Amino acid sequence: MSPVGSPFGRRECRCGILTEVEIGYLLLPLLLLVSGLIAYAGNVVGRKAGKQRLSLWGLRPRTTAHLVAFLTGVLIHLLTLGVVLGVLEDARTALFRLRRTVGELEARAEALRQEIDRLEQGTIAVLSDQELAREVIDGRRSPAEVKEAFFRLRQRAVEFAAAQGAGPDANGNVIVPFAPGITWEAIERLIRRRSREVVVRIVSTKNVLAGDPVPVDVQLVPNERVFRRGQVLAEGVVAPGPRARVRDALLLLAQVAAQRAGPPGRSRILSAPHTRVNGPPFVVVDVDSGRQVTDQVLRRNAPTRVRVVVLRDAYTEGPLWLGFALQ
Repeated sequence: MSPVGSPFGRRECRCGILTEVEIGYLLLPLLLLVSGLIAYAGNVVGRKAGKQRLSLWGLRPRTTAHLVAFLTGVLIHLLTLGVVLGVLEDARTALFRLRRTVGELEARAEALRQEIDRLEQGTIAVLSDQELAREVIDGRRSPAEVKEAFFRLRQRAVEFAAAQGAGPDANGNVIVPFAPGITWEAIERLIRRRSREVVVRIVSTKNVLAGDPVPVDVQLVPNERVFRRGQVLAEGVVAPGPRARVRDALLLLAQVAAQRAGPPGRSRILSAPHTRVNGPPFVVVDVDSGRQVTDQVLRRNAPTRVRVVVLRDAYTEGPLWLGFALQ
């Protein structure tokens, strides 16, 4: 799953197996030790060959000593290369498949350049990480009910994408799962497996030009109660003054209260519908409450302590309804 529960995301596996990096840390000192021993042995053999004026294949003693030193160096390099290639897959790839790897990288770079050119020349219909539709679905419902609810959600996502300017692919699909092999039926099974209420979000995975289909990710987020009705999230003293200044002071208090939900992208309350998923939390400030408290502060004509309170139980789906009250 992705950070917010995507069935298309990667999963980490923390197994009790040494990684290639850890193996490399063990091999380096071992290779240095073995190479040093081989070099020392070659030096000893070379010196003895020189002192005893040994000769190989009829060569002069000095030439024989040089040959022994040369072969020792070759042996060190062959040993190092053999161990590295035998243990580290990346090293084998770099040595034997470098040309193919470079070709693949160049092909990807060219595809990316073409995509950038298309985006610069065309009109973007849907943004990357933009939510197309959301729905709270209870995984404890029957398979038929989950299937129907998820189908309606996909229909709303298609309608929104089409209204933004997206178009169908060769098969007539306006939205398509971006991960190969993932089906809508598999996502329905994941929803049922949760056995609880989840916010199901259909999210674009890339910037999409007008007329193109939208590759999507489906995110499953547990729909939990984040704040209770009546809970105080912020408070402060508001000084009397012009109405606009009092109003701005109340809005600043509301912003402080909204931060209690968490920073954008990691908030316990999701961003507003049809916005990017890493945006700020979905917060609604009650206008009538703000107007009433502004009038009360102006009538008192004195510094007044004001609280920002939750007007309704707030769940992950949002919104977080905020109001004002005098202490």
